[in-house]
Amino acid sequence: MIEQLRLTVLADNHVAHPDSLAEHGLSILIEAGERRILFDTGQGKVLRHNLASLGISLGLLDAIVLSHGHYDHSGGLSAALEESSPRAIFLHPAATAPKFARRDPPPHRFIGMPAASREALLALQDRVVWTSAATEIVPGIWSTGEIPRSEQGGASKQPFFFNEDGSTPDPLLDDQALFFEMAQGLVIVAGCAHAGVANTVEHVCGLAGRKDVHALIGGLHLGRALPEELEEVGGTLSRRGCRILAPCHCTGMNAHAYFRTHFNSLVREMGAGSTLAID
Repeated sequence: MIEQLRLTVLADNHVAHPDSLAEHGLSILIEAGERRILFDTGQGKVLRHNLASLGISLGLLDAIVLSHGHYDHSGGLSAALEESSPRAIFLHPAATAPKFARRDPPPHRFIGMPAASREALLALQDRVVWTSAATEIVPGIWSTGEIPRSEQGGASKQPFFFNEDGSTPDPLLDDQALFFEMAQGLVIVAGCAHAGVANTVEHVCGLAGRKDVHALIGGLHLGRALPEELEEVGGTLSRRGCRILAPCHCTGMNAHAYFRTHFNSLVREMGAGSTLAID
């Protein structure tokens, strides 16, 4: 069980520190006692700047974990590996596959892991751990692996592909989250929650054998969510007793407004440079 937790946002769509820079992406440094995990690396355009502006050295990391292979989560991997020497790098096998998003008219837009990140990963392949199933990153901190999904649980409907012509859909099986147990309940850290927020929360509760979620942090990919989808998310968080809600990155303005309306006192504003402590 994790007793103390500190999360520092190193890359996000918004800034919360006057000397930090924003980009469309996500990177969070997770410090749990003496354990240090870098969760996602953003695009790589602001990571070094924000580390310097916040006076943070990545130094020796226990692990780097990639939530999935999109460029806005994996693009800073090469920079992160130049700044640190993690004991292991965790990601799903499909995270390195070519990835495209619909663009009309085609060709569709490449959004996969940049070449520099892929090359840096291959150079350290003896430290790579593939996480198709739930995997313990360090004692007490787990990756979900693949998340079972349904449309009712908010699985992403945005068209993604493995190829430029769009003939092979990408189900984004590489989407995964981190979770760990504290005395107050479960803490979940999501990259984009492409598998769906409700699907993610319910899967974590099943894996951990607990009913209570203390905190949900990260990108929730609700920018295009319909009102009934937001109600589904809200119902899940209420049923699970969520006490801290810290949405960022791809969550979307409408979802932020919904959370502020329905969970106002529980919402924590996040952005590049912000820190969230839970103990």
